[in-house]
Amino acid sequence: MSQAHFEEIILLLTQAVVLLNSEGLNDFATDTQKLINSITVKQNIILSHKHKLYSICRMMLETNTYYNSKASSLLDKAYELINETLAL
Repeated sequence: MSQAHFEEIILLLTQAVVLLNSEGLNDFATDTQKLINSITVKQNIILSHKHKLYSICRMMLETNTYYNSKASSLLDKAYELINETLAL
């Protein structure tokens, strides 16, 4: 895996946590922070990380918070990079 992708994914997710907290979406911020911790501990992106991020986005969609959140674009970009990383 490219270290640049790893660092960029962590950065995007970290920025998303800040925005989610500022928007009062604390449960999603907590879930995203847990994902960051898992990625950091493993020092690698694995398929379960992709599934977890998808789950976070899906729950945001189901609660009608996804499109109004400024964090959604960061989560989207992180998801794209995770997909790209897993495809390598």
